[in-house]
Amino acid sequence: MYSDKKLDTHCQKIRHLRFYVIFYLIENELNKTLARYLNALLQIKENNMNKKNLLRMMICFFSGWMGLEAAAQDVWDVDRCMDYAVQHNRTVRQRELEADNARLDRMKAIGSFLPGVSAGTSIQYNFGRSVDPETNTYNTLSTFNNGYSMEASMPIFRGGGLVNEVRRAKAAWLMGKAAWQEAKDNTALETFQAYIDALYCYGTLRLARKKLQESDSLLYKTRRQEELGLKGLSDVAQMEAQQATDSYNLTHQKNLYETALLTLKQKMNFPAEDTLQLDTAVLDTQTLQYIQLTQERADDVFRIALNVNPTLQQAALNAKVADMRRKISWANVVPSITLFGGISSSYYKELHSTAYPDFRTQFNNNFGSYVGISMSIPIFNRLSGVTSMRQAKNNYRIACEQYESQKEELQKLVLQAVQDREGYLKESIQMEKKVSSDSLAYHVTRRKYEEGLMTSLDVQNNAATLLESETLLLQSKLTYLMKCRLVDYYKGEEIIRGFDAADK
Repeated sequence: MYSDKKLDTHCQKIRHLRFYVIFYLIENELNKTLARYLNALLQIKENNMNKKNLLRMMICFFSGWMGLEAAAQDVWDVDRCMDYAVQHNRTVRQRELEADNARLDRMKAIGSFLPGVSAGTSIQYNFGRSVDPETNTYNTLSTFNNGYSMEASMPIFRGGGLVNEVRRAKAAWLMGKAAWQEAKDNTALETFQAYIDALYCYGTLRLARKKLQESDSLLYKTRRQEELGLKGLSDVAQMEAQQATDSYNLTHQKNLYETALLTLKQKMNFPAEDTLQLDTAVLDTQTLQYIQLTQERADDVFRIALNVNPTLQQAALNAKVADMRRKISWANVVPSITLFGGISSSYYKELHSTAYPDFRTQFNNNFGSYVGISMSIPIFNRLSGVTSMRQAKNNYRIACEQYESQKEELQKLVLQAVQDREGYLKESIQMEKKVSSDSLAYHVTRRKYEEGLMTSLDVQNNAATLLESETLLLQSKLTYLMKCRLVDYYKGEEIIRGFDAADK
């Protein structure tokens, strides 16, 4: 059986935990019945509940808690959010369709090597003076003519234009795939940044809520001490002002978190009215758990990025496409040779006359075939050939300059990412030590304030210093995690882990 002393102890513990649990439930819109169970437990002493009622209440308490745990399981980590964003991003879908169009252009270029076949038929009625196809003389009879033909042609020489067109189409297809991959990576990185921002706002919201709870507790103790004559009205007023400031800061941080969460949903193309529960486990871990064992130099990462970065691949393939177009332009100033051949037949009949052979006889008698080779030599095309060659050469040079510029930009980004990763790692480790020291200093100052050895300003200054240190630690830790993922991306690793990304 529960004694009165043990029951008082349990109620006191529950009373201290009530604020944390209730605020968490209301903030996340989870099972609010758990809050009612905790409030009811606080009335155990006043209502003198017996053991049976106490056990019934505890069963309800743990049932509500299990329901809360089941509801909290459906959380979205950063990889799940990035995968969802890539799958539902419209720009990614457009790049996918553009890549498919480039693939079809390549098939069309390959088909240029195959013979082209065409067939035709004609029906003609002649009234008055016309040429008799049998005697090849003019007459004034009304006749009916029916002709059939089929022709095939195949290019033999186009100045290398056909081969270079296939190469150009292949490079354009690869460039389309690189653009598709770049769109997916950019979408994932933007979602990652939005996720980090939302986590940061959630972390500052927790810090603001914790600060308000401590201000509430300190204000309550100050009022009680003022009633006992241990504190003055100035101390109470100072604590009330601090409590009001912390209450405002909590509301402000809550608005920032809701805005950051809405931004994340927009990046993901996630329904704004649906609930998005973020995985916040990273906020409660130390930085040392995320330190990478392998430390790469910026030059090594850059050499890997030269071969795997989709943005740089696009620039390289764009230069190759321009080079192929420069070579294709030579086909406008060299001769072209085409092989062709065909078959034909016809049927002729004078109207209102039956003295002509039937259709099958004439079709077989008039059947003929031909084969030949034609050559086209450009002599003067109003300077279009020469100007096209010069323009294609300039476009190739422009593409090469763009590639070099993109390579330099990538080198800067890789160097900055590696330096930021190392810098934020050092900052996080140092800030963890500073937070530990500031926390100890704050609790010592608060204890001395309760004993009358410190003023309320000392408590506020130490609390502000601790809050600033915790905020900076949160920022540096989250930024370090993002820089680690960014450096891994430059090394050729998948930006989305744990999910099957869209097919490349």
